Amino acid sequence: MSEDLAAKIEELIKSQKGDTERLQNILTRVKNGEPVSFEDHQYIENLIENQPQTNQVSSDNNIDSKPESIPDNTVPSPESIQTETKPVKKMSTKKYASIGIIAAIIIVAYIGLDVYAVDSLQFRPHHGQQVAISDTELSIQTDACNPSYFPATFTKYEIDAFYNSDVIEKATVGGSTLSPKSAATLDGIFAINKDAVTRIGQENATFDPSKATITTSVSAPIFGFIPYSVDQKYAAEDFQNRIKNPPPGTFDCFP
Repeated sequence: MSEDLAAKIEELIKSQKGDTERLQNILTRVKNGEPVSFEDHQYIENLIENQPQTNQVSSDNNIDSKPESIPDNTVPSPESIQTETKPVKKMSTKKYASIGIIAAIIIVAYIGLDVYAVDSLQFRPHHGQQVAISDTELSIQTDACNPSYFPATFTKYEIDAFYNSDVIEKATVGGSTLSPKSAATLDGIFAINKDAVTRIGQENATFDPSKATITTSVSAPIFGFIPYSVDQKYAAEDFQNRIKNPPPGTFDCFP
């Protein structure tokens, strides 16, 4: 019994529970076989009974204190980081998608306006003096009109006269940039395909107007590099009539 009591007292002393000097005196009396008073016994029992409660309280305090320190020392978990960054990525994707859509709309609109302006271009022969360059070529001038509300840029205007499948005459006019609702007089060259005309003459056949056709072509590269052209085809007689008696809307810039 005294050995158990001595062991308990030593444990209390080691754990620094209670009055160390009093416990040391009690321990000395126990080891010397001296009697221990009831008050000392009660004192030791109270310390032993309170020891587990003290540990539990300390443990509880530690548990309670942890949540308070978590906000200051906690490192965000990968899951929380991923959750936070996902909306940002989605927003960025939507932002770039919106920019791409807007850019596409602008490009399509620009092309559409450019094509519209080129499609609206009007041409007619200029009533000026023609100068012979050679026995097969003449310098000519053509009036070009842009009746639209948008600038129109083209590189050349061509007129080809066909008989059967042979080109017998060709007019080429240099291009320009025409402001909205404006006109310009452009220089060009009218050329005769001497070989084709000679071959037709050697056939000793009567000229058939139904075999003659006229094609016109306006070349206008969109954005400066996308090939685009406006092509039209007429019967030769119809084209001549349009030149002699232009219908309304044929040339809207000036009389």
